[in-house]
Amino acid sequence: MMAKTKEPRIRLYFPNLLLTFLLVFCLIGTELMLLVQHTALNAEAFRKVEEAQQLSTKASQTLESYFKTRANSTGIPAELFLQYTDENTLSQGIHASVEAAFAYLNGEREQFDYSRESMRETLAFDRLETSVTDFFSSYADENGYAKDATYEAKVAQTIDEAEEEILFVTDVFKLRTLSENKWFPKIRKIASNVGTGTALCIAVTALVIVLLILCNLKQRAHIAYWLGLAAAIAGLLLGAPMVWCLATDFFSGFAVKDPQIFAAVVGYLQMLTKDALVMAVVTLAAGLVLFGVFAFCMALRREEEADISDLPGGAA
Repeated sequence: MMAKTKEPRIRLYFPNLLLTFLLVFCLIGTELMLLVQHTALNAEAFRKVEEAQQLSTKASQTLESYFKTRANSTGIPAELFLQYTDENTLSQGIHASVEAAFAYLNGEREQFDYSRESMRETLAFDRLETSVTDFFSSYADENGYAKDATYEAKVAQTIDEAEEEILFVTDVFKLRTLSENKWFPKIRKIASNVGTGTALCIAVTALVIVLLILCNLKQRAHIAYWLGLAAAIAGLLLGAPMVWCLATDFFSGFAVKDPQIFAAVVGYLQMLTKDALVMAVVTLAAGLVLFGVFAFCMALRREEEADISDLPGGAA
């Protein structure tokens, strides 16, 4: 009577366990670096948020409310400013702020420049200034006011306040605030090293995978098991907080009073969260597929061993 074939034991259990543990965090690190490189620090991603959240429309509505409220206290017609702040112009201003930011972050410029002078043509400040100057001149002539230093100061103040408000409203991602608070130099250093960091994460991940394969060359079915285990855990660890953020609408609790800035910030963070969740789901799915491959290989192996044991003179 032939003895039953023993199930093959998993060799090098602790090295496999350690490498799997490392691979989990290597996968998460690689995915986060890819997320930063292709979404967080990608100008196209900001443009997608601008379109999806209709930021130029919200900016236009904010300016309309501002200038109409201001007209009640100053007597300066809101239309004097609103005729130069249509949605298309504001959209160009939003794009210009993003382009200026990434020109600096990518090393194309030595400073982030989103000032009244740099945006003069884009935001039609020349025409706005002419319109305001003509209005004040006509008003002074009709009412007999002298065009003295006080008059000139009032004109300049009105223009300054209007243009600064337009710049503030079109800076929906608060890029100028980041620059003024000295955050841009730090972000620039990070941006310059993202490519290297991503390549390093991929290289380390590949190395750990190779080591796992080498540890299981004599039991190749287990390669799929350990790789699947690492991918499944990495997908769950990365995906769980993303699901929680989206399910609870976490970012909508931010206290931002300006609608265009709120929409920009929340839309940007939600986009990052959704992209991270997609990565997590793909990783988890890959893990489940590898588990399926492992189960299939083991079932196939048992059938082969059963067939051999049934033969005359089979394995003892």
